[in-house]
Amino acid sequence: MKKSTMRSLFAVIAFIFISSTYAWPEQPAAGTPTLSAFPAPGKWDFTFKPETTVISYFLKGNVHDTLGYVRKMQGKASAAITPDGRLTGAAVQFTFAADTMDSNDKARDERMKKKFMDISIYPEVTYRSTSAGAGLENAGPVAKATKEHPLAFDLEGTLTIHGTTRAITIPVTVYPEHNLLITEGTTILQLKDYNIKNPSFLIFRTEDSVKIDFHFELQPASGKTP
Repeated sequence: MKKSTMRSLFAVIAFIFISSTYAWPEQPAAGTPTLSAFPAPGKWDFTFKPETTVISYFLKGNVHDTLGYVRKMQGKASAAITPDGRLTGAAVQFTFAADTMDSNDKARDERMKKKFMDISIYPEVTYRSTSAGAGLENAGPVAKATKEHPLAFDLEGTLTIHGTTRAITIPVTVYPEHNLLITEGTTILQLKDYNIKNPSFLIFRTEDSVKIDFHFELQPASGKTP
């Protein structure tokens, strides 16, 4: 056998060995859609996912604390994503009936709603953002944010409680998860800022500050990417 033929045979054997040893990247089948990162660039409209969106409120007391939840609300949001994946604009608004506030103590809830919240006169609590503030200018692509390393920025807006509307800035975090945009945050409210009397009663004293935590799961309004 000639040397050139032997070299060709060895080359074929080597190619077969390498092909069987290393996994070559698989090419997608014809017609298979390419998945893009969520949320993709464009303008997005969202609605609140009702079963997993929640607001909690906490009041510290000398005898017992009050922890309550709001699980029923109407809300929507919007976002603008640049071609390089950055969030440049965000807006959130929601409304819930004050009567849905629930601390798992019926007597206490009724007293708070009727005597201090005056829900027959002021039946709703409303928030409307006006702008996304500090933090976005240095933020990276929102699609790369995670629960451990979320996008963080200030959301400026107005909050109306007990018929009183006040400007408020809330630090929020955002990250995508399972085609939802998770938005979370914490803020402290003062009862007197909204003309709500302190609910202290006899020996039961309650602090004037209320800690608010929220977890909003935003789902695309159309169910499709823009």
